[in-house]
Amino acid sequence: MAVTVAAGDARVAAVRAALEPFGWQSFTTELVCRRAVAAMEGGQTFPRPRGPQNGLNSQAECAGALVEVLSGCRWRSLTVDGLSRLLVGAAEAWRQERAWFDIRLGLLLDGIG
Repeated sequence: MAVTVAAGDARVAAVRAALEPFGWQSFTTELVCRRAVAAMEGGQTFPRPRGPQNGLNSQAECAGALVEVLSGCRWRSLTVDGLSRLLVGAAEAWRQERAWFDIRLGLLLDGIG
């Protein structure tokens, strides 16, 4: 599902601000996505904890979904604005899909679906 995001969206500006001062084209796909998710959430990116993780938090899940989106395109050739809009749109689509999944799961667990 594609979600169109306006260039003036505050999340787009936050992602652009998180990437623009750096040579983001040289970043790994995972680092770009983690920075973007943190910017959209209003936080900062922190180093990934070492050792086994018992479960993913929603930020890590969203970043993983964004990595999948970026691996299917030549994102380094985009402008920082284009990349920011792509990431915000993909994150919004992931959030909507996640919300529908949770609703369907709840209905199934309640025996309604």
